[in-house]
Amino acid sequence: MLTHRNVINNGRFVGTRMHLTREDVICCAPPLFHCFGLVMGYLSSLAHGCSIVFPSDAYDASATLDAIDSERCTTLLSVPTMFIAQLDSIKSKPYKITTIRKGLAAGSMVPSSLLRRLDKELNVRGLLICYGMTETSPVSFMMELHDSPHRLRGGLGKIMPHTSAKVIDRAGNVVPRGYRGELCTAGYPVMKGYLANEKATNELMRQDEAGTTWVHTGDECVIDEEGYCEITGRIKDLIIRGKHRCSFKMLR
Repeated sequence: MLTHRNVINNGRFVGTRMHLTREDVICCAPPLFHCFGLVMGYLSSLAHGCSIVFPSDAYDASATLDAIDSERCTTLLSVPTMFIAQLDSIKSKPYKITTIRKGLAAGSMVPSSLLRRLDKELNVRGLLICYGMTETSPVSFMMELHDSPHRLRGGLGKIMPHTSAKVIDRAGNVVPRGYRGELCTAGYPVMKGYLANEKATNELMRQDEAGTTWVHTGDECVIDEEGYCEITGRIKDLIIRGKHRCSFKMLR
């Protein structure tokens, strides 16, 4: 269960990291029923007073390009598979996209080869990566538009405002900067809990001795001395086949 306080503030801070202004026009390809489209798209535009375009009822790469061209969109929101579909679709389009200045990606990491294609074929100069979970409203870490080129080519950026993070070992101890461990986050973005599922809520959200509630993401990460985070694997994944449930560790 997410609250208005969760999602409205998260949308505001995402827009701040994107440096949204009233002159921006967002092309939002992800759907509104998902936190990407709702919070990072619609609520970000609402908080910063810019325009937003929804290209189609269901995702359509060609309709997305048409919307960018006709509405002269400056900001493009997509997941990597959507970006790839747009790049494949633009080959049959008679126009060249020139208005996009920045983009926002989530869902999975964006390979450097895709970053180069977006720069060359869609003129997306600053593609920002963000990280989080629906349970955390959703964004916990995000790049900054003015980060160095080196930082924009990999990793997740820094922790969001009014959000805390720690990296712990298997015993629950906080590890030093530069060491791998499980990523945990806390602060205003944390949900109230899963509806009518106390067991699942308690497995994900745990209080420390100071009374702070931490979300245990299950993701293995490393945070460097400057505060930049990089996901290095999963602490524990599940494979469900038939009635059998098997767990395994991802090794890197």
